[in-house]
Amino acid sequence: MHIKVKKLYEGRIIKFESFGEIKEVMIHSDLYDANKGKISICFRGKNNSGIIELSEKETNDIYKTLSKKIGLIKDIKIIHEK
Repeated sequence: MHIKVKKLYEGRIIKFESFGEIKEVMIHSDLYDANKGKISICFRGKNNSGIIELSEKETNDIYKTLSKKIGLIKDIKIIHEK
């Protein structure tokens, strides 16, 4: 996983870039309000780690976008290097 973050700090934009591996995906649901559920993606890199939290709406938006793009893939060919 490749992470790119821009942050405003003391009037300047700081760019942070890192690589990591997804270690765990957790799904949290709210028993009282179904719209307050969230998905947490836990990752760990060589010198960093973190959690990305997505709301249910954000997750559904990503799913809709990806499902449209997956339909465009007609054929997959695996090429092995020798």
